[in-house]
Amino acid sequence: MKTKHAKIVTALVLVSAVFVSGCVDQIPPIDDQSVLKRFSSRAELEAFLESNAEAYFGAEMMSGTFGARAAVGESVAMPTAAPEAQADAGGSKGETAEEYSATNIQVEGVDEADIVKNDGRYIYTVAGGKVVIVDAFPADNAQIVAEIEVGGSPYEIFVNGDKLVVMGRGYFEEAHIAESGSAGASEAEMGIAPPYYTAYGTFIRVYDITDRSNPVIERNATVSGSYYDSRMIGDYAYIIVNENVYYSRSYPVQLPVMIQDGVRTTTPARDIYYFDVPDYSYIYTNVIAVNTQDAGEDFNSKTYLMSYSSSMYASVDNIYIVYTKRLSMVDFYGMIVEDAIMPLLPAQERAEVKRIWESDIEEYEKLEQIGDIYQDYVESLDPETGAAWMQGMEQRMQAVMTQIMKEIEKTVIHKIAVDGSSIEYNTAGEVPGHVLNQFSMDESGGYFRIATTTGGWQAESANHLYVLDSQLDITGRVEDLAPGERIHSTRFIGDKGYMVTFRQVDPLYVIDLSNPTNPQVLGYLKVPGVSDYLHPYDATHLIGVGRDATDQGVMKGMKLSLFDVSDFSNPREVSTYFIGERGTSSEALYDHKAFLFDREKGLLVIPVSLSEETYIQSWEGAYVFSVNTADGFTLKGRITHQNETNMTETEYGYKYWHNYDYNLRVRRSLYMDDVLYTVSNGMIKANDLNDIGSELAKVELPTETYDYYPYPIGIRGGGVVIEPAVLVDTMEITETAQIDE
Repeated sequence: MKTKHAKIVTALVLVSAVFVSGCVDQIPPIDDQSVLKRFSSRAELEAFLESNAEAYFGAEMMSGTFGARAAVGESVAMPTAAPEAQADAGGSKGETAEEYSATNIQVEGVDEADIVKNDGRYIYTVAGGKVVIVDAFPADNAQIVAEIEVGGSPYEIFVNGDKLVVMGRGYFEEAHIAESGSAGASEAEMGIAPPYYTAYGTFIRVYDITDRSNPVIERNATVSGSYYDSRMIGDYAYIIVNENVYYSRSYPVQLPVMIQDGVRTTTPARDIYYFDVPDYSYIYTNVIAVNTQDAGEDFNSKTYLMSYSSSMYASVDNIYIVYTKRLSMVDFYGMIVEDAIMPLLPAQERAEVKRIWESDIEEYEKLEQIGDIYQDYVESLDPETGAAWMQGMEQRMQAVMTQIMKEIEKTVIHKIAVDGSSIEYNTAGEVPGHVLNQFSMDESGGYFRIATTTGGWQAESANHLYVLDSQLDITGRVEDLAPGERIHSTRFIGDKGYMVTFRQVDPLYVIDLSNPTNPQVLGYLKVPGVSDYLHPYDATHLIGVGRDATDQGVMKGMKLSLFDVSDFSNPREVSTYFIGERGTSSEALYDHKAFLFDREKGLLVIPVSLSEETYIQSWEGAYVFSVNTADGFTLKGRITHQNETNMTETEYGYKYWHNYDYNLRVRRSLYMDDVLYTVSNGMIKANDLNDIGSELAKVELPTETYDYYPYPIGIRGGGVVIEPAVLVDTMEITETAQIDE
């Protein structure tokens, strides 16, 4: 009869295996991964995909289709006013604000695309499936001067002088041409339906907006895959497009496609860079350099086969693309067996377990046979000895799990150097854990700093900060901060790093990074709540935007914090402001571009969806604060685009919305001189900064629905590509590089 203790041993192994089985990747050491290679042919690419899928899933699971999961100094940038005036709608120089805000970016000199831009006179915004240009300054003459039909769904924009760059989703259709492997056989005869690919790609349009009332398209490209992110450095925009890689034994693997100004090019497999890394979630990561000022310079593109990107960071010289890898099922089982269980077994049983584990049978059979050995051994012991053995096993399992948590999940970092049109892969590195977002990373003085979290769910979480050199080798580390908590926000300012973790209270850690080989925690502060975004106020103060919480960690409404870090060993929360109850939220909690701050003006603006009773929305718009170190936060006023007559007051005295208009949800704010502009999908409203309640102008934006395109259309490969007629007109599409030999 099997004992209860033996069953517990087997359960520990199996449950631990389940802990990583849902999303594990089998990836070799980084020394192997950092070797950049190129495929010699499509056949080699297909062989690589199949062999690595088998390495992960096993050959018995490879009877169908293999595919990727769905894609979808001081390095602190303060918004500053650009001095140059732009041309007016007629092309002549017009009145421009002396001061105006810019997009809230992470790194000085590295612009980030957004849904709203301004140049001190014009506001450019994505609205109603168009890009709309509004002549906004002076406010009393505010009006729409152009609505650009981009022929798709625009996502984000850049403005660089008299050039407008638009990125979004654009439709193109491809007819199936069997390039190899299916000649003479129908899909039905092959016994497998073909993999389907989305009928859209990422478009990149560059417009000349010298005459703001008459934008002229200069560049028009569509790239297969989904828009991921972008940065602009000087005159060059660097656009990242991710494309799932689908492979079937019955069909040729698809290759990346770009249609640039009417010329369709398929990227040959020999131009695809890769790392000899087994995975199950491959994507093509396309890095595209676009000269925004020279319409005669072709886009330069590099394609890398890697895992799905979890985040990216860009300095003036480098783009860092990161993704999370996890220990393979086989390796994880092996570590549990070798490090947790075998050391507690007698020599004979240990040798038998080793023989079974190194055999060629399937893993589940190995675990069953090894479980029988455990059971037989425990049953051979007297109850008291067996109980002691089991207690030792559980303690050792905990110790082993703590030790290997840093191996279970790692962040892989790819460093790509950019300079004008040049895109050159540099190197790769890895650190334990996973990153939260772009603010978890920073480059300073040739070193790369990154904050990560390990653990969670069945294993206790911990937080870490690593410093890597220019070759992405770890030179210094601070590990195991705030056990049981996870990172909610990070900010690097010069030689200091600030990290907020949370489970019940909000510890703000101050970390000294002046010595890259020996970073040190200088101090920390614990207060209720959590900061989801940190922003520098000045050299000795930080603004935190987050949520209030009880001492037990139950989230409440929003919370603004002003931290004094002048004494690095003793950070203090010197001012707070609380907004609403549980359910109150803000786009600024997860998108820093919704955060407007100007220290000289003492101005802070954030969008707020207010709940004065738990989860019952009672107001929506923008909160406008004055902020300084002496007085902290002072509410100057609130601005809404909603019709406030669409509110009902209950018998209990609180209000709730009815007939709420999502298009009038305030998403961004900006200023030009002493005018504050708030922007929703359906409206731009101008208010006097010195008297927030004084409305100066209102411009209604187009809000017609976006065109959504049919999802699957068939196999990619060859065929004719059709662009929206508004952009392509009758231009002939030239086919190039259709089949890669």
